[in-house]
Amino acid sequence: MIYLYLNCVEIFNNLNIKIMKKLSIIVSILIINFTVYSQGFNDVCSPSSAYVYAAGNSGVVLKSSNGGTSYSSMVISVNYLNSIYSVGGTVWTAGDNGFLGISTNFSNTWLSQTLSGGTKLNAVFFTDTLNGFIGGNNGILMKSTDGGISWNNLTSGVSFNILKIKFVDANTGYCSGESNLILKTTDSGVSWNSISVPSTGNLRCFDLLANEMIAGSSSDILYKSTNNGLNWSSIKLNIQSHPGINAIAITAAQKYVLVFESGTIWSTSNGGSSFSYNANEFLDELNSIVFQGQRAFAVSKKQSVVIRSLNFGLTWALTPNSTYSIFFVTLLSGNFSNYNKILDMNYQKRGVLYALEREKLYRTLNYGGNWSVMSTVPVDSNANNSNQLMVSKSDSSKMLAAVNTIGLVGGEYRCSIYRTSNYGQSWERVLRLNIDYIGNFMNQDPQHPDTIYIGAKDTVFRSTNFGANWTKICEAPFEDWCDISVKYDNSQILYGSTNHYPAKINKSTNGGLNWFFVDFIADTNYSEMPAIALSNLNPNILLHAQYSSNTSQTGLKRSYTNGNSWLFNQFPGISWSVDIAKDDPNLYAYGSVSYDPVFLSTNSGGNFFGTSNLYAEQILYYDRANLYLNNHGIISKMRIVYNMPVIGIQTVSSEIPKEFSLEQNYPNPFNPSTRINFSISKSSNAKLVIYDITGKEIFTLADEKLQPGIYNVKWDAVNYPSGVYFYKLYTEDFSESKKMILVK
Repeated sequence: MIYLYLNCVEIFNNLNIKIMKKLSIIVSILIINFTVYSQGFNDVCSPSSAYVYAAGNSGVVLKSSNGGTSYSSMVISVNYLNSIYSVGGTVWTAGDNGFLGISTNFSNTWLSQTLSGGTKLNAVFFTDTLNGFIGGNNGILMKSTDGGISWNNLTSGVSFNILKIKFVDANTGYCSGESNLILKTTDSGVSWNSISVPSTGNLRCFDLLANEMIAGSSSDILYKSTNNGLNWSSIKLNIQSHPGINAIAITAAQKYVLVFESGTIWSTSNGGSSFSYNANEFLDELNSIVFQGQRAFAVSKKQSVVIRSLNFGLTWALTPNSTYSIFFVTLLSGNFSNYNKILDMNYQKRGVLYALEREKLYRTLNYGGNWSVMSTVPVDSNANNSNQLMVSKSDSSKMLAAVNTIGLVGGEYRCSIYRTSNYGQSWERVLRLNIDYIGNFMNQDPQHPDTIYIGAKDTVFRSTNFGANWTKICEAPFEDWCDISVKYDNSQILYGSTNHYPAKINKSTNGGLNWFFVDFIADTNYSEMPAIALSNLNPNILLHAQYSSNTSQTGLKRSYTNGNSWLFNQFPGISWSVDIAKDDPNLYAYGSVSYDPVFLSTNSGGNFFGTSNLYAEQILYYDRANLYLNNHGIISKMRIVYNMPVIGIQTVSSEIPKEFSLEQNYPNPFNPSTRINFSISKSSNAKLVIYDITGKEIFTLADEKLQPGIYNVKWDAVNYPSGVYFYKLYTEDFSESKKMILVK
């Protein structure tokens, strides 16, 4: 299979190595930016249709007074802010080291104090402008009756960290945290009783309306009670990547909105009997949600972004004028002896992935952040490359690895299939067959994961014991198999893609015994259909990538009728890979092996947008926040940096500084925005200017008369190239400059 592709590999390999070396240098800087200088938000509240507040890392508070159309920001603390709540014009925010901030004038100015001996505070809730509650680590609960000026300790009776608080009236309230318990009070916090939720993990969120209660945990399971928590049922959401539920809202009886840590938003109008996947252009984690009438707002702990819905959470969009940049970072450097689907995932534990590089099986436990060799496959001495790794969907200790020899052996391509049932502690070779060494020829039945199919040349093999034994079940007039898949809701329906003259999508309705084609490329010169994608969340979707010597036939085919009818998106290059996000069947990714853009769609292919130019032999769309590419064993991951504009210079503190000063920007290096703090010790005309490396003035951040205080200003460099820049503060009595680095 795919002789043209081999030529492309030879042409592009040297260029690819140079590009990836350059990228890996950039990546080491960018990872620092993400892990150390995260500028996201941890909570959001909306007391009215006009006002929205968000609190987050590095003490930042966002404010909108026009329903989320635009925001201003203020830095009120050096502490991370974990919770924010507002009643009327009064706003409270609680954070690390016992920090409590109070504003009584719509977040224009703030007072602060330290509570609970500096213990981390995670939740704040007020029933009116006077009576409120705070929850923190180690079971801390406190109550105020004077608007937050003074606080009394309450006896929670628990020692776990309390993360969420909600009161339905002055006396009846609930809280939850790092446990499977929800605490309830009916006497305004004097005493608390526990409600047990049958969760195997810690609760992350809950909500209630009348007799309905729902709760979400660190696994993809929704817990539901219709009698105030006396009895519970569990609704397994069957997301293969198992994202936790970070936020929940009941908008009306039987109507729920779920926000997953992957950033995907689901809703139901029938109490969880079925779900819809809400349209959302944001592609990163989300961790808090609030509803105010038909408006809804959500924030991300990794991004300085508030997303907004104007229709009860059904569709979501970025704040107007927000921008973003997409790039890929290298996670694992390959040795160019790996082809196609050598990356797979653990279907029982979130964040665990595997990669097969020839004889070495790598594993990551943290979404690709770190990798280690966990096993070595006992391959033949003339083994050349790995070309497929498959992990059982029901038992991740069981894997199949396909490794090929170089070139023809006795007129055949030799491929060996190895099997392990103990995470690679031991392997046995279970099959040798004649198959081209580039192809996705092996797959499992999702309903019966021990049933495996292999398409090899003109033959289909099947195993019912996860590869221990194989049976030839049919012969078909196919020159070569590119991919094979089994429908998620019907084990009798299989799809297989082939090449060359012409390439076809073949379908079986009797478990692979007989086949007929449902799509083909009208090109008898040369054509390929390299990859198929199916979704367990919407089994009627069938996607396949196709390549033709006729460029008008190269791109993505989409069927929502099990292959009976098709839609087509034309794309450039040599089509090769496609996948559907595991948590949202509306998210598609498509790639090529000709250094063209990776294309993404958030609306079921209604439109696509291009990202970085990369080789994409395999796309693994783990979920909305995690998309991986394989290129010859070079594993990379998509990163998106969002920039939401904020208004003007923000006052950090009105305390009069002793002297003028200019602080180092943060984060630094940055992409694409950074913040700069400076101090004005007396009323002055102040000017803050950005210069490029040549000394040319390129942007003025501030040029106005300022009163004594500490100020913060944000520079959005989304339209500027990577490089070294300088910023300088001028007043009548002071000037100072500092260097900063923009890395894209």
